[in-house]
Amino acid sequence: MKQLLPFCLFFAALAAASASASVLPGLRSHLPAANQPGELVWLDKMINPVPDKCDFSCTNQDLSVCAHNGQCLQLFTSRCTMAAYNCRNPQKRFNIVENYRCTQGHMPLCSTEERKELGITL
Repeated sequence: MKQLLPFCLFFAALAAASASASVLPGLRSHLPAANQPGELVWLDKMINPVPDKCDFSCTNQDLSVCAHNGQCLQLFTSRCTMAAYNCRNPQKRFNIVENYRCTQGHMPLCSTEERKELGITL
């Protein structure tokens, strides 16, 4: 009898979890698993995660671009890296300006502190 108790508790917990659609979405797999934060999810969600829409494959062959966000200028290694930054940070968007502005000191370049605050790791 004591040996059946853990199995009964497991199936009771599984039934309660599957009743809550917000915790366990209806995917193909019927195998529960724990994700990195320890939340209960279906195994399919861990094996086939939703792709990141901002995961750009930027190459080093593009030209650098100077961009402005209303506060400072930032020289991005390419349009692609700037687009990836803007995708991940829509509230802190940069817009392309003429490249000479970053090289001839027309406005202040983003300081190390501003880059850290904006989350830029260039």
